[in-house]
Amino acid sequence: MQNNGQMVNVAKLSIHEPNKPPYTQTIQYNPTKQYQFGTTITTFGTAVSTMYKGQRQIIHPNSSLKLIKEKYGIKAQTVKGTVDHILKNVKQNVGFYKAGNGYTWGHADGTQFRVQAAGQSKAVNIQTAEGRVVIIDQVPVIINQNATTNIGGKKVGSQLNTTVRTTNTAGDSYSTHQKRDTIFYKTYEQAIDAFKKDTYNKEQSGNAYFEELAENYSLIGELYMEIGQFEKAIIPLGKAVEYMAMSDPEDIYILDTSLYLSEAMISTNITEYQNIGNTLAIDIINILIPELNEYISEYKYAIQYNDEDWAWDICYDLVDINEYLGWAYELLKNFKKSDFYYDWADEYDSRL
Repeated sequence: MQNNGQMVNVAKLSIHEPNKPPYTQTIQYNPTKQYQFGTTITTFGTAVSTMYKGQRQIIHPNSSLKLIKEKYGIKAQTVKGTVDHILKNVKQNVGFYKAGNGYTWGHADGTQFRVQAAGQSKAVNIQTAEGRVVIIDQVPVIINQNATTNIGGKKVGSQLNTTVRTTNTAGDSYSTHQKRDTIFYKTYEQAIDAFKKDTYNKEQSGNAYFEELAENYSLIGELYMEIGQFEKAIIPLGKAVEYMAMSDPEDIYILDTSLYLSEAMISTNITEYQNIGNTLAIDIINILIPELNEYISEYKYAIQYNDEDWAWDICYDLVDINEYLGWAYELLKNFKKSDFYYDWADEYDSRL
């Protein structure tokens, strides 16, 4: 722990462990203290360090970090402020280590780098001090042909994206969407063929990240859906969900693709698919309701402590959660509940 460059033994912190109410108190330095994965730690005037299997995170003053253990590695999410990552033997110790915020992630390979979240934004800046960081970022895809079907519910719609990869070495800096040149295609058929080939090549190479494959398969499925070919959308959307589960099964973004899969199944004329799609929508609702309650609790806590950046970040996620719930109930034709959650999505959106 450090305060104004001096080592200290106590620090005021906000701690939010999974399935527990958040709290703020002065914490005594204790290197043996362990927190659950998924805990969000927010600092005030003191910088603190966390450690797991040689991977160290330095949370700067007035910053927040959420550290998550996944099946194959570690994900460190900078909720706000600045976090330094000092890593050792990543692949040997934890499999993989990725850090970022929102939809931009850096995959680290034995390195030291800094992640800085832009205030009241899902953007992030990654500065590499040594070693190498491979950054995966989203880029939009636009088709110069009219869609024949509106998908994604009346609020979510469809935002076609793929990914771009950038490699940072010592001294390099990267900001979210730095390479966000839109990719254009004349027709849906042209785009589907191009991304099928690209996805096949990525899988065959053995060097693709799960996020890249998930994004491509999701894109192919959404392209099929926008031209009304729902049965053809099911397999790529299912593959996208599989890859997202490998990458980060706890990330709420997996539910976005799961809802497209549910919609594709329900929109077919095949009873078996329709039943599976309805069941999937119900499962998503059952996942989201407790998640919503936890986010609301954390949001109220951030408001209580006048932490505008932290509250903004949670509020942004609350928009998504409520839109997903509205979409799921819309698929189930429960329009009263659908409108209820869509209205809350609008309410939280107005606070951003």
